[in-house]
Amino acid sequence: MPTTTDARQSTGPGTTARWVIAGVAGLVAAGAVGAVAAAVRDDAPDTVTFAVFAALTLPFVAALVAILLDRTEHPEQDEDSIESQWTTRASSGAFYDTIIAMGLATFATSVLDTASPPLWLFVVLGLADMSIRLVLLQRREG
Repeated sequence: MPTTTDARQSTGPGTTARWVIAGVAGLVAAGAVGAVAAAVRDDAPDTVTFAVFAALTLPFVAALVAILLDRTEHPEQDEDSIESQWTTRASSGAFYDTIIAMGLATFATSVLDTASPPLWLFVVLGLADMSIRLVLLQRREG
């Protein structure tokens, strides 16, 4: 009788151990961030500042550590569609365009001593750039 093997084999710590390590790392990082924020900021009582910064830091650090400790092997995709290749190319170009626009805006605001543009402007720029690039790729190669 043939045996089947699981395509997703893990080489790192088990799931429970990974989450325990992530939780401890999250608590340590959250405590450190909360303590630094409470020591530096003076707009609220120290206990409130510590609690807010620690509570907001904990889930993100725990999730990041859990992701970094995950060593599960994922099988490669059998084939990439042309649409996924177009999306990858469009998003790469849009990313570089957005980085260049942010650099130019930073340079201009520092030279002209003006207020910096809001960040949502760059998000909209990046999304519009990717959309335009995707449509152009579809028309050119589709």
